[in-house]
Amino acid sequence: MQLSTNHFAHACLAGMLAAVLVGCATTETPTVVDTAANEAAIRAAVDNPERTTKDREKDADRRPFDVLKFAGVAPGQKVIDIFSAGGWYAELLARTVGPTGQVYMQNPSNARMAEKAAAERLADNRLPNVVRWDKLLNELALPPAYFDGAMLNLVYHDFYTLSDDVDDVLTDLYAGLKPGAWVVVVDHSAPAGTGKSFATDPRGAHRIDETFVKESFAKAGFVLEAESDLLRNPDDDRQKAFFAPEMKGKATDKFILRFRKPR
Repeated sequence: MQLSTNHFAHACLAGMLAAVLVGCATTETPTVVDTAANEAAIRAAVDNPERTTKDREKDADRRPFDVLKFAGVAPGQKVIDIFSAGGWYAELLARTVGPTGQVYMQNPSNARMAEKAAAERLADNRLPNVVRWDKLLNELALPPAYFDGAMLNLVYHDFYTLSDDVDDVLTDLYAGLKPGAWVVVVDHSAPAGTGKSFATDPRGAHRIDETFVKESFAKAGFVLEAESDLLRNPDDDRQKAFFAPEMKGKATDKFILRFRKPR
């Protein structure tokens, strides 16, 4: 009987060990699978036939597949698109995160032009997983620790004309993100060392110093995780606004930064 009992115990132990090993194996494999699935979701969003021709015309300059891949957007995530304007990125985010995810399309409540474009984007419930969030930057009132990520596409410089306390805006954003959440900032580069000076005049250059952005987010508690040269243009002198007549047909030099809220 003792032999049978030991044999049984050994069999149970072996079975438990096998289960643990299988469990360990399955925790690694989905990483590869998920990466492929995430990229497939992004590609499907970019290639979705429901996107308008007007939206598609911006793809060559903005490279959304590469930017969203860099961000780490994935199905099921909850993401906020800050100062979304007409929702160009909000739609891509919504189609990537899919029905199990959610996108908050935030615009300042006093941005009249954005309000009309946002309404057109969401007409007839064409993006059912998008929530309109019309709030002033300093009154975001985000649900705490709710979002997996945040997108700030070509808008962070605008914060300095829309808000008298941008540090407060970043504090609110930080509180609304889950630990480990990502934030991607894409913006027009100002000359090095100029801080926010190119951003404070709404009729000015609409640019911001990259180092200043890094310092601002670090002050709010974010960690700079990665940088990308995807949208760099070394021929740009970083002096003029993207809408200046002499910039027609030319691309501004743009930085892309990915920050992370520490876990």
